Amino acid sequence: MDVLRLAGAPGVGKSTVAWAIAERLVADGVPTGYLDIDQLGMCYPAPPDDPDRWRLKEIALARLIVRFRDVGVERLVVSGVADPAQPPPVNGHPTSSLWLDADEETRRRRLSPRRWEPAQVDAALAAGTEEARAAHPAWERLDTAHSTVDDTVQAMIVRPAARAEVASDVVFPEKHATGSVIWITGPRCAGASQVGWELARTHWAAGERTGFVDVAQLRFAWNAGSVNGAAAAAALQAVFAEVGAKRLIVVAPFEVAPEDVRAAFPRASVRFFRLDADDRTRRDHAVRRAEGADGAVLAGDDLIGADVDTIERIVALGARQRTSSLRTGEILIDTPTSALTQVVTRVRELAGLAALPD
Repeated sequence: MDVLRLAGAPGVGKSTVAWAIAERLVADGVPTGYLDIDQLGMCYPAPPDDPDRWRLKEIALARLIVRFRDVGVERLVVSGVADPAQPPPVNGHPTSSLWLDADEETRRRRLSPRRWEPAQVDAALAAGTEEARAAHPAWERLDTAHSTVDDTVQAMIVRPAARAEVASDVVFPEKHATGSVIWITGPRCAGASQVGWELARTHWAAGERTGFVDVAQLRFAWNAGSVNGAAAAAALQAVFAEVGAKRLIVVAPFEVAPEDVRAAFPRASVRFFRLDADDRTRRDHAVRRAEGADGAVLAGDDLIGADVDTIERIVALGARQRTSSLRTGEILIDTPTSALTQVVTRVRELAGLAALPD
């Protein structure tokens, strides 16, 4: 397996280009995987000796790469930030590493759909310009400002396969996840992602080092076998535990079974929460997601820009999932009757966590 690594400042097009490259490879029949490294380092507060979590993310990436290799992926496309001052990291696989560039005007335009505050955009632009200026010469540079996504993808596809030197002594041993795990799932659009993210934020605000994982973001693989999402989450928790995180908040698709989670976390204490919401509530969530008004825009989200037929298909899937009996260990929480903060408080109570300070 070889790896294509795309890094650069916010707004250069890392995720857009990487996802488009993956789609092109899949269409060509290539066993392909995709990862966003930013999804592998959501552990806060950051370790004092790794304030930007560069090292944390690289270790997490190396642990997950082998899972894609083991299911038959031949080309893994990775997007996301990287330490600009360092040469591209060695991960034990042939890797092509590109640093994408774009001028500030282009990056500002591309960041506008994210609905950031003006000060946040200005800070990201300034930091990105400095990172581009300081990027290590070992990164191959590619300007995306004057090319369409299709042009950039075509330029990448025709490049030779990765030929970067691979260190033969690189070893990333697997370790068992430990600590406490709060596993949140539910039918499509019941609010698991929002509840899980807000729950994680309560721990971060309290200064409790806690990891957050969205399982759906860990298992993008096509023309190959399926990546075990529960095992991938456990691999990340093992990395987070190494820097002192004692708790992991997980949001996961409904189809990931509790018994698979228990097998993946044999040394951790896992509590399962299944959210529920009626069709009307879930349809409202789906419409907001389709309009880009309901949380972060994530890779592979089939609701972004979705038409009415797609929304109704997803709502119908959720309706079928709701009819499934509670699985062993699941605690059911009805979400329509409560505000987000109330649902989070209820999860904390049922998980045996201390009350939040007023």
